[in-house]
Amino acid sequence: MADISFVHLLTSNDPPDDSEIPHIRSAILIAQDRLRSLDEQLFQLEQDPLFDEEDIAEAQLLRDEQRTEILQLQSTLSHLRHFPPEILALIFSFALPSGEKGVPMDANSVLWRASQVCQLWRGIICEGMQHIWSSIEIDCLKVERHNLTSTLLELALQRSGTRSLSIRFCFGLRNRMGLLTRNEELCLTLLTNESFRWKEVELDHIPIAVLDSLSAAVKSRMPMLRRLAIENVPMSLDWDTPPTAEAFEIAPQLEHFSLSGYFRPSRFQLPWSQLSSYAGSFRDIKDFLMVLACASNLATCDVFLLNYHTGFIVDHPNIQMLRIRGAVEGLARLRLPSLQSLALDELILQDLGTISMFVRRTPSIASLEAHIPHESGASNSVEILLDFINACENISTLVLRGEVDMLTVCSLLNTDSLGGSRVLMPRLRHLSFSVLTTTNAEFVNVLIAMLESRRRPTLDDLEDISLSSLTLLALRATGPLFQRLISSEGELGLKVAVKIANA
Repeated sequence: MADISFVHLLTSNDPPDDSEIPHIRSAILIAQDRLRSLDEQLFQLEQDPLFDEEDIAEAQLLRDEQRTEILQLQSTLSHLRHFPPEILALIFSFALPSGEKGVPMDANSVLWRASQVCQLWRGIICEGMQHIWSSIEIDCLKVERHNLTSTLLELALQRSGTRSLSIRFCFGLRNRMGLLTRNEELCLTLLTNESFRWKEVELDHIPIAVLDSLSAAVKSRMPMLRRLAIENVPMSLDWDTPPTAEAFEIAPQLEHFSLSGYFRPSRFQLPWSQLSSYAGSFRDIKDFLMVLACASNLATCDVFLLNYHTGFIVDHPNIQMLRIRGAVEGLARLRLPSLQSLALDELILQDLGTISMFVRRTPSIASLEAHIPHESGASNSVEILLDFINACENISTLVLRGEVDMLTVCSLLNTDSLGGSRVLMPRLRHLSFSVLTTTNAEFVNVLIAMLESRRRPTLDDLEDISLSSLTLLALRATGPLFQRLISSEGELGLKVAVKIANA
């Protein structure tokens, strides 16, 4: 077997010393000679017509053991052993499953298993990667069959040291009475005991009654909390459902809040005036307007509106970014004088009329994104698009995704189409749009003609109105039609980029 001077390397991943390497190589040569001898003995036994099966089996066993020994010896010279701990730590940091927001509390996950390979790896993972263990994901729907979740969580909290924590806790049992499993109770207790280290917290499918119970455990004990997400709150059938959630009322660093599900934002006691961003879905536009009224310092808002009805107007002086999905009619009730970026999803072409009115009375908007997933076939589509483009006179960045009639859009943006007497969207510098499967040579010609026309001076002697960049949003690699466009970047004086969906 191996020389006593380096036998310790066979049970670890430590690198050999320079003085040990010659002994290892010598041991490999001796082991290989022994293997050849065993192979010859086995061959002779198999050629013997009076062979004994037990002798052959024993020879095969000795040969296999020798092969294993050679592999063990060769592994001590592996380059992997010479990787600095920092490089190994970087490699281990990629062990988190795709889509996971933190270390999963599942003993079968790669990071937990890698920490059991050897003392070296365990030391690096458990002691040298506190930043990894400070991001924790508990999905009780996936691990409720295992009784190790709370034990793993306790280990993860220890390994995170004193670092701030980012936590995602997905409750597994969809119990409308607010009852938790024993596993969930243990995990929640461990986490609330560390609330003074919370930096980002996402609670998914948390029962309303549990939200109320958090008050006694964490209220006034979250000095570092910056982001809070309460997602998919289930409908409660408990007769004693609390009217408000007060656990997060005192959080001096809180900047972002997200909410979705069956619990209205008005029932949350929060430091609303501190918030700079908000995301959520609203079953009633009144809740959205309430958020705008309470969160006077919001700069970013991402919402999904399920319905709309007329009513009072809400002025919000600070919002700079707004994304709306659903009932875009809600724009009619908003006055946002500082708004710079507006994104609207799941539209129909007729919604552009509402958007046009909002853009006209909000001249601060510089970036506009609109997603129209399906062609509506409206008979007055050209008139709608013309009114929309006329309204966008201050827009410098325009993104049109989905099935938008870009042939008409490009024709309208062509300065030659109006005889040079007037330029639509004179401040437009960045244009992005979806490339449809029906795109043909005619469209590419119209697009290039538009780009070239905006490089020429106009009769109004306006400032430069040429585009700086053009981005094609494609489902797959663009064909030869657009290769012509890409190859003409220099002539057109702009940067052309192609973004493939999900790439």
